[in-house]
Amino acid sequence: MIDNIQQNKQLDTFIERYKQLENEIKMLQEDKKALIMDLKENHGISPSVLRKAIRVAKIRTDMGDDITQFDHLVDQMEGTIK
Repeated sequence: MIDNIQQNKQLDTFIERYKQLENEIKMLQEDKKALIMDLKENHGISPSVLRKAIRVAKIRTDMGDDITQFDHLVDQMEGTIK
């Protein structure tokens, strides 16, 4: 019986923390969206172009030493793959 009570308390603690994290994630997503919209409104940068640029920058960063080979392949494929 005591183990069951402890387990329920642990589960309640987990659920509460999980809900807090979900709320924090939602707030951060809203902040990120507001930041992007601010850039659009104040600097005329398209949100979709910005998101694509961020994706490319992340890929290029992850490539490390292979970036030269990556760039060469992209140059060869550019305009031929849709």
